[in-house]
Amino acid sequence: MEKYSKESVVTCYEADANKLLRPTAMLDLMQEAANADATRLGFGFDNMMATNTAWVLSRLHLKVNNYPKWREEVKLYTWHKGAYKLFYLRDFSLKDNEGNSLIDATTSWLIIDLNTRRLSRNAELADENTCIKEDAISEPADKITLPQECELEFAGTHKVRWSDIDTNNHVNNVKYVVWSLDIVDYEDASSKPLKELFVNFDSEVLAGQEVELYKIRQSTEEGITYYVQGKVDGKQSFIIKLIF
Repeated sequence: MEKYSKESVVTCYEADANKLLRPTAMLDLMQEAANADATRLGFGFDNMMATNTAWVLSRLHLKVNNYPKWREEVKLYTWHKGAYKLFYLRDFSLKDNEGNSLIDATTSWLIIDLNTRRLSRNAELADENTCIKEDAISEPADKITLPQECELEFAGTHKVRWSDIDTNNHVNNVKYVVWSLDIVDYEDASSKPLKELFVNFDSEVLAGQEVELYKIRQSTEEGITYYVQGKVDGKQSFIIKLIF
């Protein structure tokens, strides 16, 4: 089984003010590649719809070695790694023309029943014929815990609108990262490239709901670290850790 790969060029709308690939643009590329590879393997969007199920991203860990620049040619690889506990694992690696690794990521996915919105399982997805046992990041994305010594700071609310909703009729996973980056202090976000990103999705957020956003900013040996928590009706919907 070969990895799925796709070549592309960093476009102007994927680049930030420093002319580097936006982290959220990388997530968009990953999302599209994941669906293309899953379709190739027989469990893409249309296959899942036929059984009234859908993929939902549960956890993500992304590490940046070097951001590609605007107009740079890159190649994104992705592969299905099989089942792990409740999750199905998929890794990604973005490389330059010389094969150097620019950005690596590991993701953990769940399957939901679209009628009940409850978890579903598919034994065929653990089939060795569709799995590649290779790691872009050695450990699966872990659960994020908030530092106990810091208090969460209220950072505002976001009412979910039409542009936030995806093909599963809930907020698209990339939107949570967009919201989180938008409440990071501008000086931090503009002067220190994001080095590492961790995301946990706890429950889906739907159109019309209001999300309360909270943040913690820490200066550590790793760099500047932010924790962003999103709540709906007082219950945590997602938590994100960003290291600059």
